[in-house]
Amino acid sequence: MAVKREIVGFGENDELVFSQEFPEEKMAELRPLFDYGDDVDMYAGSYEVTDDIRDRVAAILGIELRPGIAYYVEATQVD
Repeated sequence: MAVKREIVGFGENDELVFSQEFPEEKMAELRPLFDYGDDVDMYAGSYEVTDDIRDRVAAILGIELRPGIAYYVEATQVD
């Protein structure tokens, strides 16, 4: 299954304020930071970037995560 990996951020009123794709290869570093249950490949749903992993996620993806924004790692199936 081919997927598009993204980190998305939501501001006040759940408004989408940030979206950036990242390569699948980054998932090897990101996956251990999340509680993904049975979804080992993290294909289902969104995974919250909590305060305790925020700095590590930012470093792995090489981006700055702004305060006050709720970030999530997502996968979208592409055909």
